[in-house]
Amino acid sequence: MEIARLFRVSKRSVERYWKKYLGTGNIEPKQRGGYRRSRLQEHDQTLRAWIREKKDLTLAQLQERLARDLGIKLGTTALWHRLERLGLSYKKNAARRRARPGGPPGRPPKMAAATKNLGGKKTRFPR
Repeated sequence: MEIARLFRVSKRSVERYWKKYLGTGNIEPKQRGGYRRSRLQEHDQTLRAWIREKKDLTLAQLQERLARDLGIKLGTTALWHRLERLGLSYKKNAARRRARPGGPPGRPPKMAAATKNLGGKKTRFPR
């Protein structure tokens, strides 16, 4: 095809551009990236009410409820971003913290490195 040679593109590209031109009237590329509206935008008040009723709902529980009650299937990351945008976030409290230090069972907890002060300088003890 002469057009493909003229613009140094494949014949298939010319066919795709022509098909797009016939369908839309232009050959501008689709938008890549940028702002996308959240599917939850219209349900902000519902989300707030659910969380007000039961403050310790997990993301998985919210996902289930969204699917069951509103017919919206959404990933945890998208749900987390929406909750964050609404100012609703997961806060740690004493009841949710670990009872014991982490690490393998039977291993003593890590301790801070022992130091000795020598004339204003801190020096580590040899191991």
